[in-house]
Amino acid sequence: MTSDQKLVLKDVPSWSEVEKIIGTLIRRHKQGSVSLRDLCIEGLLATTGIRTSELLALRKEDFDFNQCLVTVRQLKKKGEFVRQTVMSDDLKPYLEEYMKGVRGSRPAFKLTRRQVLNITHRYTAEIIGRPIRNHAFRHAYAIRILEKTRDLELCRRLIGHSELETVKIYLDFAIGDRAKEVGDAISIKRQAMNDD
Repeated sequence: MTSDQKLVLKDVPSWSEVEKIIGTLIRRHKQGSVSLRDLCIEGLLATTGIRTSELLALRKEDFDFNQCLVTVRQLKKKGEFVRQTVMSDDLKPYLEEYMKGVRGSRPAFKLTRRQVLNITHRYTAEIIGRPIRNHAFRHAYAIRILEKTRDLELCRRLIGHSELETVKIYLDFAIGDRAKEVGDAISIKRQAMNDD
C-alpha cells in the first residue's frame, strides 16, 4: 500500500472478528469439519501479516518451532528479501502437525492465489457474515501490532514494508486505542479542582 492509498476500515476485520474466525476454525477442525490445511492457511494469514504470495512461497524449513518464528521470503527487483515474523502459540501445534506431511523443500501449500482467496471468502462469509480479502488480514494484523506495541519500526519489520511512511497509515486506526490513555494524561485531577 502506498501512502496515497486509502485504507477503508470497513474492509478490515476487527481483531475480535479475527479471533472469532480463527477460534471457530480451530473448533471446527477439532470437530472434523475444517481441514488442517485450511486452518493453517487462514491462521497464518491472520496472525503473521504475510501476503498471499509469501504464504504460497513458505517451505517446511521456514518454520522454527523452537523459537516460534516464521521466515518469510519476498521477491524484490533487487533479489530476495527475507524477514521473520512471530508464530502464534495458538496456531503452533496445528502448524507442527501440518508440516509433518510436507516433504522436502516443496511449497507448504500447493495452491493458487485464487484458491487461497476462495478459502478465505468461504470461511469469513460463514463466520463473520461477509467475505474479506486475504490482504485485509494483513491490515488487521498491522493495526493490532501498533495498538499493542506502539512501535512503528517493529510493525514495519514484521509486515515487511521498506518505508516507515507506509506503516504510518495504520496509526489513524490504532489511535482509537490510545484515546483513553491520552484522556487520562490530560485530565485535571479532582484534588486540584477542589484545592482553593
